[in-house]
Amino acid sequence: MRAMRVWVAGAAVAISALAGCAGSNPATPATAASTSEAPRGAEFLQPGLRFSEGPEEGYLRALAGVDARLAEIDGVLSHGRSICLDIRQDKTDAQVAGNAATRFKVDETTAKAIVEATRASLCRV
Repeated sequence: MRAMRVWVAGAAVAISALAGCAGSNPATPATAASTSEAPRGAEFLQPGLRFSEGPEEGYLRALAGVDARLAEIDGVLSHGRSICLDIRQDKTDAQVAGNAATRFKVDETTAKAIVEATRASLCRV
């Protein structure tokens, strides 16, 4: 029974000590100086900065280079992935361009430019 009282008393002392730590003032002179400027490596948290451009953003930018309206078509990423699939299935350049022309509803010349933009930015060939 005495051992139980000693254990309970020890636990109470430990809890009291921890509670005292929680009430301490964190703004000591050493930490106050370091909080006035951003920590090193935090520059990536600034608005507008990106780690890198993903393949989808690069693809939309490449399509806009061919024709600005192409990047605004519904299902444009799906169309691009379908072009990549056509390429991976070893379809001829004429077949890939023909399928792109059908998907994007464009002429053959624009379709060839779309295929090249897709190959360079979206496909992992």
